[in-house]
Amino acid sequence: MKKTIYQIIALSFVGAVSCTPPEIGYLSDSIHSAQDTISVPRGAFTVGARPMVENSTAPLHWEIVGFSDLDGNPNNALLEKHEIRVWKEAYNGDTDTTLALAEQKLELSEEPSVLLNEVSGEFAFTQSTKFVEGDMFKVDVAVSNVKGEKLLQDYTIIKLEPFVPVEFPTEMRSRLLLDKDNGNDIAHTGVISGPEDDNIPGVLDGTNPYFSIQKVSEEPSQSVKVNMIIEDSYGNAVDTDKIVFYPSGSSYLQNYHDNSVETEVGEKQTSFFLPAPPFPQYGRSYSGTSTYLMYYLSRGDAFEVDREAYEADNGPKSPEEWEEFWAPYKDPDTGKIRNHAYIRWGIKINDSGTWDLRMKIPYTKIKE
Repeated sequence: MKKTIYQIIALSFVGAVSCTPPEIGYLSDSIHSAQDTISVPRGAFTVGARPMVENSTAPLHWEIVGFSDLDGNPNNALLEKHEIRVWKEAYNGDTDTTLALAEQKLELSEEPSVLLNEVSGEFAFTQSTKFVEGDMFKVDVAVSNVKGEKLLQDYTIIKLEPFVPVEFPTEMRSRLLLDKDNGNDIAHTGVISGPEDDNIPGVLDGTNPYFSIQKVSEEPSQSVKVNMIIEDSYGNAVDTDKIVFYPSGSSYLQNYHDNSVETEVGEKQTSFFLPAPPFPQYGRSYSGTSTYLMYYLSRGDAFEVDREAYEADNGPKSPEEWEEFWAPYKDPDTGKIRNHAYIRWGIKINDSGTWDLRMKIPYTKIKE
């Protein structure tokens, strides 16, 4: 009899256990931001890193709870909306060839400075950050899935950096090439190596010997006009018909013409237009930071080599030694040094208005 009772109790216990539903989903206690501080350049669209979800069950749902300053005082300035011009679709240099076509992809919109992707948990920052007072913000977020919800207080810090009108994401070059019968040799290259280059301030104030990128007008107030001017070593602009695309197979390497809705070719400068920054918007051949690489060459009749300046900087050599040096590059008919320029831009303009992009080609004079 006792054995029967024990069997009944055991079966009842097993039955009770089997009726308990299995635990569904997992929401880690260790979910955290991949960035302790997200540095955001004001006035530019940027995206933060995906959070570390520590094997939590997908899908996750993310939302902003609120912001505070570093002392814990509520401050939701990043959620206040401002009117900005936004692209509804990506600019395409192959199809958006007129202002009217490009304008169809733009709209004025009231947008906050920060957005949070509800699925991926990535922060996105809009051009509205340009209007925000204050620099440092702590953010609280909530994350949930089938397992439940967690409040992540002081999830990360958002630091608004000063507005950067011009960025230098990749290497920019001004190069003189000496041409010979079986190819060419590099005579000299002026370089801005990237965002950490110490010579960038000189580019922006016009004192760099090879590059000058300066805003010359606040108009157009919402769109961008960029004037490309190629010069000799002394600041004399070469005729635009002597600046050509860089051939690559049956096509060309990407260039600013790919990024202009209505290019205007003048005698000494070529003007490019976009209805909203940043400029350029498009990379035909590259992505990432290389999107901003734009290439041109000069024709062989654009410049004369400034032999006197070159010899002064690259001597000492005897007259006979210099003649031997120059001999492979001499045109047999004219005695002039055969040459052409290699032109490589690598900038991003985040501001509206009119900008002059000037590049001086080293050791050159305008060909008479």
